[in-house]
Amino acid sequence: MAVSGQNFDFSSLDKLAKKAKESNVITLEGDQLKTASQFLSMGGDEDAKKVQSLVDKLKGVYVRNYEFSEEGQYKDSDLNDVRDQLHGQGWSRIIESREAKEHDEIYIRSGNQQMRGIAIVSAEPKEVTVVVIQGPIDLQNLGELSGTLGIPNLQQKHRGSQPPAKK
Repeated sequence: MAVSGQNFDFSSLDKLAKKAKESNVITLEGDQLKTASQFLSMGGDEDAKKVQSLVDKLKGVYVRNYEFSEEGQYKDSDLNDVRDQLHGQGWSRIIESREAKEHDEIYIRSGNQQMRGIAIVSAEPKEVTVVVIQGPIDLQNLGELSGTLGIPNLQQKHRGSQPPAKK
C-alpha cells in the first residue's frame, strides 16, 4: 500500500466510515480539481483568484473526515495504514503533537528541492481528519487553501492554541 504519484490508498479508513455518525469524503484529481478551481474564481475577488491559482498547480486534494457520537469508537492504531504510506516515498513527518487524547501529525513530500505535497493526520477523541494535498505547494500560501475544497479551516481549529499577541 504505497503512495505513488498522486494515488493514495484510503481504503483502510472505510471501517471508520461505518462507525461514524458523519462521514465526509472528498477526492479531487485532474479534471475534477480543475473544475472545482473554476468555481472558486466565480466570485471574482482577489482572494478567490489567488486560491484558484494555487489549486491550478495541484495534482490532487483528498480529505477524509469522520465524526463519532462518542469517544472510543476508533483506535489511534486504525490510522496506522495511512501513516505507513507516509513513511518513505519522499514523505517526511515534520510535526507530531500529542496532547491529552489528541494526536496530530504533519508530513511533507519533497523532490527537486520543492515541496510536492502535504499530509495532515488529526485524531481527536470524537473526530478523525486526514488531508493529503499532492502537487507543488508554497508553505507561505498554504493557509489560503484552508477552508476551501473540503480542507478544514486549520487556522480556526488551532486559534485557541496560539500564543497571545505581543503588545
